[in-house]
Amino acid sequence: MREIIEKCDLPGLRESLFLGIAEAQELGKEFIGVTLSDGKGLIFKVNPFDETVYSLFLMSTDNIDGLPRIGVFKNKEDITYFIYEINNYGDFFKTLSESVSAVYVEVIGGDLEDFLYRAEGG
Repeated sequence: MREIIEKCDLPGLRESLFLGIAEAQELGKEFIGVTLSDGKGLIFKVNPFDETVYSLFLMSTDNIDGLPRIGVFKNKEDITYFIYEINNYGDFFKTLSESVSAVYVEVIGGDLEDFLYRAEGG
C-alpha cells in the first residue's frame, strides 16, 4: 500500500485506503472500492491485516482502449461497468486528471465481490 500512496498524489486516496483497510479488517473482506469524483472507481484487492495490495482495478461505464479488461459487470440497476486490471500503478496514476479526487470508500461485497473473484479465477 505504501508504494501506491507514494506514487499517487490523488487527493483523498490515502485517507480512503486507510479507512477502507480498517473496515475490511473488521469485516474480513479483501476488496475495497474508492469512488472518484469523475464517476470512475478504483478497486483494490488487499490483505487488510498486513496492508498488502494484490491487485488494482479500474471500474468505468466507459469502454477504455489500451487497458486489459478482466470483465463486464452489470449491477442490479442494469448499469454496465467495464473492469480493467491496472498493472503499472505509477503510470496509471499519472494519467488521472489533476481535478480528480477520491470521494467515497467502501468495502465491496455481494454480487460485485463474487464477480471479482470469478473474473480473477479464484
